[in-house]
Amino acid sequence: MNPWPVIPTDVVAWFRGVFRDAHRQVCERLANLPNIRETSLDDGLIEALIPDSAPALLESGAIVRMDTHNIGGLRRLGAPHWDWDHPQRRRWETADIAILVFVYRRDALIAKKIGLLQSKRLFPLNGDVDDEDEIGFLHGMNAFIRRDGQQAAASLHRTYGFDENCVYAAIRAGHRQVGLIDNLNQDFGKAVYYLLYNPPELPYSVDYPLRQRIRVGDMQIGNRVVDADDVHRALSTLSEGQPPSFARLRSECAARDWPLETWAADLLLTCKVGQQFDDNNDDRVRYFLERRGADRRGSSRVNYAGRRRLSA
Repeated sequence: MNPWPVIPTDVVAWFRGVFRDAHRQVCERLANLPNIRETSLDDGLIEALIPDSAPALLESGAIVRMDTHNIGGLRRLGAPHWDWDHPQRRRWETADIAILVFVYRRDALIAKKIGLLQSKRLFPLNGDVDDEDEIGFLHGMNAFIRRDGQQAAASLHRTYGFDENCVYAAIRAGHRQVGLIDNLNQDFGKAVYYLLYNPPELPYSVDYPLRQRIRVGDMQIGNRVVDADDVHRALSTLSEGQPPSFARLRSECAARDWPLETWAADLLLTCKVGQQFDDNNDDRVRYFLERRGADRRGSSRVNYAGRRRLSA
């Protein structure tokens, strides 16, 4: 496997800026819609990256191109089935978002790397978050027409509060997804990290109805990427089925807790996290993205081509 090349500083800065802007847009989506489903935050992240997909020529002479692909929640497709764990109905995935980096020297591909993100959102204190509803999805617009009147009216006047006691309700101690992530990281090499969707700061409160759209500037917390080993260590101290709080993960993951753009640009792009691969294990990476991708929301592929010779 080729050694990872030195990436010019303007490429890293470009990458950091693109992901920081996407980070802010997703954080703003959560701030305005505090009960938004997790998959819609995944969609928002991919959508925010699309405007920067065109090849960009930087001052160093490097050309950067980002390919972004969103396949949505394909596990919803297919007839309703009571045997919910049937492989064709639902697959417990190891990741929701894949970021692949391809480095070229002139026309030759010289290195490639993958980083996988398993996304989870922080739940508000009232626990009110839209669920993935297969029946409602199949009803389409009829799900809105058939909405209960009292329930719809009550949702217009609500307060969504967040503090350090809030939990990541979709992460649970003893869940088999934890074992799947551990197995992949042990077998393939550490590629999977958790992406935690949070409000821009804590404590944080949103009152419905909104008087105006909330704009997010500074993000003291926001969307964080944390090491899966640290998350699972925190889960090992909890009872079966119990979700971790923000405070618990913040404490356990303190040494490896990064803003999304820092993880993507300063760590993944410079080969400090994620897993490099070559033709010998290319098929395995393709398996992650295709076979294990039934519930994957999207992927971002970054192509970097250096016009000048890079030092290896």
